[in-house]
Amino acid sequence: MADSSSNSMSGISSGIDTAALINAIVAMKGGSVTRLKSRVELNDRKTAALTAMRTSLQALGLSVSVLKDKLNNRTVTSSDSNNSYVTATGTGAASATYDVTVNTVATKGRISANLDANGFTTNLSVANPSDSVSSNIFTSGSPASFAIQGTDGVVKTITLTEDSNTLNGLRDAINASGAGVTASVVNMGKGDKPYQLVITAKDTGTGTTQGVIKLVDITNMLPDGSAGAAANNLGITAGGSADGLTTLTGGLTSATSGASATDANFTLNGVELTRSTNVIRDAADGMTFTLKQGGQIGKTSLTVAPDKIGATAALQDFISKYNTLVKDYKAASTSTKNADGSINQAPLANDAATRSLMANLKATLSGASDGLPSSSAYQNLASLGITTLSDGGLFLNTSTFQTAMADDLDAVQKLFSFTGDSSNQGVAFKSAGSSTVTGQVDFEITKDGNGDLWGTLTRNGVTSAPIQVANGTLVGTGDYAGLNLTVTGTGSGTLTLSRGVGREAADMLSAFVGTGGSITSILNSITTQNKNLNAQITQGQSRLDQERIVLKKKFANMEAILGRMRASAGSLAGM
Repeated sequence: MADSSSNSMSGISSGIDTAALINAIVAMKGGSVTRLKSRVELNDRKTAALTAMRTSLQALGLSVSVLKDKLNNRTVTSSDSNNSYVTATGTGAASATYDVTVNTVATKGRISANLDANGFTTNLSVANPSDSVSSNIFTSGSPASFAIQGTDGVVKTITLTEDSNTLNGLRDAINASGAGVTASVVNMGKGDKPYQLVITAKDTGTGTTQGVIKLVDITNMLPDGSAGAAANNLGITAGGSADGLTTLTGGLTSATSGASATDANFTLNGVELTRSTNVIRDAADGMTFTLKQGGQIGKTSLTVAPDKIGATAALQDFISKYNTLVKDYKAASTSTKNADGSINQAPLANDAATRSLMANLKATLSGASDGLPSSSAYQNLASLGITTLSDGGLFLNTSTFQTAMADDLDAVQKLFSFTGDSSNQGVAFKSAGSSTVTGQVDFEITKDGNGDLWGTLTRNGVTSAPIQVANGTLVGTGDYAGLNLTVTGTGSGTLTLSRGVGREAADMLSAFVGTGGSITSILNSITTQNKNLNAQITQGQSRLDQERIVLKKKFANMEAILGRMRASAGSLAGM
């Protein structure tokens, strides 16, 4: 490091620029430190390039998942442009038309105040919901006990102390009881007693009580379940049951004060169906129907088709992210020549791991899917209209892709998923892992004397040890690690397992950028290298600083000696 502060005093006796000479000597001896700093700088640029690449690879992997979901999505076109009675969504459903007529929607049971001809409440109403017992809301000066039953049929009992014996207290106790209802206090806004208690079932549908919910005063109830005291001033009459309050009689019910719950009733393709909810997921595979209002005259036709636009956009997004990755990697791995002829080394120019990944990724996307039978209509991405450009990027012919979706959607989906086809309905493919084998696998499911199911898997003539089926699922081990099969019966058959190129690419990316993956290992290695390099730089710089101090002392001594010699020579000349 140059020491400009000594320049004005340099070479007074000798005429030599000692400061420049010291800097030159230190610079010559500091070549190793300079080289170490260059390595740290290159490592820093490599860290930045790898971090950016990891972000791009994660985004590319996510786009594969999005594409898979979009291929499984369905568009639903309704004959009712206003969606007045029913709407629907589809995931994985077959292309079809569903005709729906909504007769009634499911409702919740509700207890509320009865209203007179002028709209004023006649029960469950008070002037102030937080008044004390002295206001005669309840039996004055006494605690009160109640029983509440929702449409689930479960009876909960609650007791109000003198401090909580108010309408708000009753509301809070009901909500804390765990009953299948919720309670609220509503201000009607008119009359001398505008506050009323509203109790609503948590779930829609008639449940086990034919849609009725009940609130009964059981204060001082007699063993036979009859009232032992006058009803409180809310108009909730006494009742109950001698059998542990499993049956409630009397009191307020949704049938007489409010509204009882109803089930949804509708027809689907001419078949009348009843459900307790308005969101219907079990009427047709892959379809969710949402009923909005009843009393429909006529029908609503819902046409289900693959989501071509959404899938095309998702595939274009994947290709765009891949093309950006290729471009950025090329820039980060291609060294350039400076104007003086020296080489400006690219941060990833000599990185074998990223070079191997990019080569394997390119080969995967241009190759065929592992285990896919020759009968499959589409064997690779090229058959979907995806071609490779001269710069290594990809291009999509949207018309070819959408035609493929229309012709054989299942075959298109297999190019982006791990799939398994079974020849036996008692065994169905559920899922697989990144290392699960592909191709044909024979299976045999048997039952032992205890009624437990066991399965064996055979591939290339090698049969696995018996695997017990637990909770209806056979979980593979070894070569079959990650394989999960749903088993519902005994028998034998063959599985055809295939890993689509999209799934293979996603597994490859996940392994590279995941925790413990190659990029993480490389970055950790660079961090360790830089730590060691910086320690060497510190030591080397310390030696150079010491060398500068020594040189400055030596040249200062030289200048002093020369100065004295020159002074002596001047004295002799003057004699």
